[in-house]
Amino acid sequence: MRTRFVLALLVLLGLSGLAACGSSTTSTTSGGGGTTSPPTGAAGGLAGTSWTLQSYQGAARAAVPAAPGSTATLVFRDGGVLNGSTGCNQFGGTYVLTGGQLSVELGPMTQMACVSPVLQAQEAAVIQLLPQVTGFRSADGTLTLTGIGDATLLTYAAGLAGLEGTSWKATGVNNGVGGLEGTALTDNLTAAFGAGGAFTGFGGCNDLSGSYATSGSDGLTITGLAATTKACAPDVDALETQYVAALRQVATYEISGDRLTLRDSGGAMQATFRQAG
Repeated sequence: MRTRFVLALLVLLGLSGLAACGSSTTSTTSGGGGTTSPPTGAAGGLAGTSWTLQSYQGAARAAVPAAPGSTATLVFRDGGVLNGSTGCNQFGGTYVLTGGQLSVELGPMTQMACVSPVLQAQEAAVIQLLPQVTGFRSADGTLTLTGIGDATLLTYAAGLAGLEGTSWKATGVNNGVGGLEGTALTDNLTAAFGAGGAFTGFGGCNDLSGSYATSGSDGLTITGLAATTKACAPDVDALETQYVAALRQVATYEISGDRLTLRDSGGAMQATFRQAG
């Protein structure tokens, strides 16, 4: 049965250029253990980083471990743009980092029903706590978001820093007529980014190979794509054709926790993935 992605989610994940507002200054701890003052501005020392939720503040300020079986993320983008997931729903927003003081304003969020009370509780906590953030500490691959009185509100572990050495299973492919679509067949599609710019994958019928190159914080091109020549059922062949066409259009990538989104130069989603393994 085919599942079409909600248009509101496509708009949400493409959020960019949202306005940000200022705040005062304090200091923060760097990953090397020293004390630093990141550059003033919306991007500051967090831009370009991706994080996965480890715990959140629960009753009586006790730390509650992140819900198992789901991935809640937080991604700080250039220009003060924030994206993330509660482990149940995706959200957008903005952030401002001035010195070491951090403020977060949440924006649109998808409205999927959480599958368990544990996820519901986690989502409620994340949405309640993020707007209370006033500062952060970053050390040894852990991001701690703090509130008034330096209270620990949320802790995150560092996410993937790049594509090299990663493998992915597709969850959606651009169907060529303006939509991202996932079917039972989509689960068979893969992508792997090897050392030295080697790209490999599976199109559902044939093995794929080519080259990839990254640039800046999110630039990506996949070139020289070739495939083996096995013939398969018409619906499998059709999806493979769409997948190869989508990969050739890729201009940027976005990693959020265990999710990868590939977009064209206009920002349209070409393919989405979940990390393999």
